[in-house]
Amino acid sequence: MDEKTKEEFTVNGYLFGSKTDVELAKNELNTVKYIDKKLENRSADTILSVFQGAVERKMFRTPVGYSYLHELQKRMAAQGMEREKIPAVPLFQVYNNQLNEEDRPRRVATVPKKKKRDDVVRMNRMLVLINVILIVLIIALFMISINASNPNILNYRNAIQNEYSGWEQELRERERVVREKELQLNIDYSKYTDNDVTE
Repeated sequence: MDEKTKEEFTVNGYLFGSKTDVELAKNELNTVKYIDKKLENRSADTILSVFQGAVERKMFRTPVGYSYLHELQKRMAAQGMEREKIPAVPLFQVYNNQLNEEDRPRRVATVPKKKKRDDVVRMNRMLVLINVILIVLIIALFMISINASNPNILNYRNAIQNEYSGWEQELRERERVVREKELQLNIDYSKYTDNDVTE
């Protein structure tokens, strides 16, 4: 590696092996500078809460960030915080690849496994089945609403027309019965005028 490349791959005194790591370290250095400005003249408790938040969010993954967390530990100790209250800097990496499975440290937070293709296909089938069932239910509800005897927003026009046609048929039937009675009693109202009837 020539000197120019070494210079490009060095961030805050650390020489990285890839451009991706360099970019990550530069972002962490910017974060460190921002946090450091905000923590000037702050109490140990404030520094502790920032430290814990950075660890929980896994803000730092390069030596640049880890060294800043170590610096925060020193600040808390210098301000009189008890050593037992100062948390350790968690490193979620294994440096010795020859460790047995039993000797390897357990990660605090595990990365969720990517779903296999079969799981995705099964999930899609379930979603399609649920959608089909919901569509059938909606169609059934519409059919029940349309065919219901009580008027609703879907069948009110037909219900009102049926009601009026029933009344009309009933009135015609009554009129027929009245005329039959008139014939039986030999009553003829046609010879009266409107004025005579009202008087």
